[in-house]
Amino acid sequence: MAEAVCACPFCSCIETSERLIFCMTEYINVLYKKTARIMIAVCGLLFSLFSFVYLYVFQRDVLEALHFSLAHGKTVFAPLASAIVITLILLLLRWGVNSLLGLKGKVRALAYVPSFLVLCALTDVGRGVYMSSYHTPWTWLLPLLVLLFVGLGYWLRGLFRVQLNQEGSIWGLVNSNLTILLGLCVLTVCVGNTNRGYHHELEAEHYLRAQEYDKVLQVGKHSLEASRTLTVFRAVALSHLGQMGDKLFAYPQYYRSDGLFFDADSLHTLRYTNDSIYYLLGARPYAGEDRLVFLRNICYKGTGKYTSLDYYLSALLLEKQLDLFMQAVPDFYLPEDTLPRYYREAVVLYHAQRNDSVSVSDSLMLKRFDAYRQLQRQAASPLEERNRMRREFGDTYWWYYDYQE
Repeated sequence: MAEAVCACPFCSCIETSERLIFCMTEYINVLYKKTARIMIAVCGLLFSLFSFVYLYVFQRDVLEALHFSLAHGKTVFAPLASAIVITLILLLLRWGVNSLLGLKGKVRALAYVPSFLVLCALTDVGRGVYMSSYHTPWTWLLPLLVLLFVGLGYWLRGLFRVQLNQEGSIWGLVNSNLTILLGLCVLTVCVGNTNRGYHHELEAEHYLRAQEYDKVLQVGKHSLEASRTLTVFRAVALSHLGQMGDKLFAYPQYYRSDGLFFDADSLHTLRYTNDSIYYLLGARPYAGEDRLVFLRNICYKGTGKYTSLDYYLSALLLEKQLDLFMQAVPDFYLPEDTLPRYYREAVVLYHAQRNDSVSVSDSLMLKRFDAYRQLQRQAASPLEERNRMRREFGDTYWWYYDYQE
């Protein structure tokens, strides 16, 4: 007996509709899985780029300082290789974490949490990194946080197993993972050392150790901020280049003659100490000896190196002791010698204060000093005067003498 075939067009429409829905569902599932695989690659690429740039560009000097401290200076730091190797290790760490936890879908990017915690631990480095007693809370905090994350993640994975296996919207998948990754990047930057002054000190120290003195002077060149350590590094570099008398006051000087020596507190210095300054000068002071007296003695007794003369004359200018400076200049320079720029500016200022005839035969400098005096008389208020004079003459000894407290 032959089967009855329904010739109703309504039934055939229902079958076609169901088939279409089934095909659409399968297509969406395939597209979701494909998008999920693409997201794995995209997140890996974004993390790799962030980790490499963060370590090699933004935190290179901090990483080098940590390496020096841990290795006690016995190995050479390679910033490029270090950034690449660390990034690869962190990618493997993410793979291991995800293999253990089986994170899927919208929360797959959470597998990068331990990797970002390692980045935080590597770059959250303070000024005491060179101290023999240096310790960081990350030595116990990092393992604790990783264990807590793994334990919590394993528990939540079992609790929300059904939700993790469900396939949601594609845009939800993309937005959720990218948001998690971006949030972890921002958190890492916030935790890592972002102190610009400290980074400048580390960078200048790196160039000083490499004897690249010109590059030391480029660090923070256009910034009005300058820590005492960075100020000392600049003075040392200028001394090596023989340009202290020509360029010292082109940089902010907030510490008077103390800016020529490191702070006695080793927490405020880096790998350099005042012993390196004394080696540069060729002598060291007695216990409790005043620095100006020490510099004067080694200059007049001839017990110091030639660099000690610039240190002495610069220290007098930094302390605004023009009388002593003018007494010392004839003792170390012949009348026909051409003085460095800032020594000449000090001579011009000294004679102008006493209405004497200026012995400096630099007509351009005399004209500039006249312009300096004229601009001083045009300001309406002390604050306006200070700011205007800084803009026009902030790189002169005259501005330092009149306005720097």
